[in-house]
Amino acid sequence: MTYTRTAGRLWMRLISYQVLDQYMEFRDETNRSLAKKAGISPATISHLRSGARNSCRPATARKIAFALQVLPESLFMPEVTTESGARSLARSGPGTAVGNSPRKTAA
Repeated sequence: MTYTRTAGRLWMRLISYQVLDQYMEFRDETNRSLAKKAGISPATISHLRSGARNSCRPATARKIAFALQVLPESLFMPEVTTESGARSLARSGPGTAVGNSPRKTAA
């Protein structure tokens, strides 16, 4: 079996900065305390929480989710950046196709 790797980079897009803010309030976390628990920069948390940034690397997303005691899927959605810089959602699981494929329409 041959595996081919498509060009692009996997990112995790924050579903909503408001959701991150709500989870942080529920867990009584500040930007600094969450960053310390997650082992990342407080600026990263601040940028995601304020909406200045809406994506991060998968490892960062996992660290944030673990520190908040939630599943990464509760906060982030996978996204692939192509060589041209365009981003597409990376879908996987039962009943889904990986990547975006054109839809066939009835003639």
